[in-house]
Amino acid sequence: MVIGAAGRAEGHRPVMAAEVAAFLRTVDPGLIVDGTAGGGGHLRHLMEAFPSARFIAVDRDPEAAGALPAEPGRLLVRNASYTDLPSIVAESGFGMADAAIFDLGLSSLQLDDPSRGFSHRLDGPLDMRFSREDDVRSAGDILNGLPEREIADILFRFGEEGRSRVIARAIVASRPLESTSDLVRAVRGALRGNPNRAMSRIFQALRIAVNDELGALSTLLAGMGGWVRQGGLAAVITFHSIEDRMVKRFFMDSGVFAHATPPWEVPSRDEARTNPRSRSARLRRGVRL
Repeated sequence: MVIGAAGRAEGHRPVMAAEVAAFLRTVDPGLIVDGTAGGGGHLRHLMEAFPSARFIAVDRDPEAAGALPAEPGRLLVRNASYTDLPSIVAESGFGMADAAIFDLGLSSLQLDDPSRGFSHRLDGPLDMRFSREDDVRSAGDILNGLPEREIADILFRFGEEGRSRVIARAIVASRPLESTSDLVRAVRGALRGNPNRAMSRIFQALRIAVNDELGALSTLLAGMGGWVRQGGLAAVITFHSIEDRMVKRFFMDSGVFAHATPPWEVPSRDEARTNPRSRSARLRRGVRL
């Protein structure tokens, strides 16, 4: 999707929107929760697909939450983490959710804004916080402040980068790093050939570390049974193998949710061709036991 200058989302391209709607249609939901509303792509699509349903939409990024539509009585919007959903759903007065959608990828609102520092293709500050109001370390704080070994561990654990120690050594040797371009130059100097795939893994790892994404996802999954009704559905779109394995294991082993049939889908060839950012997506489908 493309975000206009005023923060309004134009030309939304939510990933696998038709597949999500088709899955949720199997329970004719009365209350749908969008736990990663972003610029509102899935939310708007689902509000049109289910005109009689009510919605709760949350996003950790205040800029994203502020761009969501306003429909009092039908839509409740909160600038919050999806880890806060147990209390948000309980306090909404809407009852338990019939369905929930989580798109774990970055929104274009975030990725295409150089000032956020999420893209290795755009020059900007080393920030990467989902909410710049959060009192957490930025990517720059991590890269300039942590020992080489800890940086290497972050790149290996969260980016599955096999050359993490070489890259961490180059990062420390290039300090201080002030911008995404500084980080890109440090990595390019350490790696041979085309480092673009490594760049993606490095930026992914730093973003996960900055925002504690895996910790938040673990908390979300552990508490979801408390606010999704029995027989309710959960649709989770993942974009890398680490979070996908977490969701897969939860649906297989939690005893609270189970995989639906089929358990997962990937974007169609047409969607992957017209929206390249969807290519790594996988839709995991679960049902509340």
